[in-house]
Amino acid sequence: MVNAYIHDVIVRAEARNVDELGKLVVAKIQAVEGITRTLTCPVVHL
Repeated sequence: MVNAYIHDVIVRAEARNVDELGKLVVAKIQAVEGITRTLTCPVVHL
């Protein structure tokens, strides 16, 4: 069965650096059943 719908979820996550954020996304979010890909758009405060 193919799901043709795209679902948007906004998650707030904090990490020490971009590498840690990437590891968090791969380890926790992409591990959720049904999630086949993610798009990570970090927001930084300057």
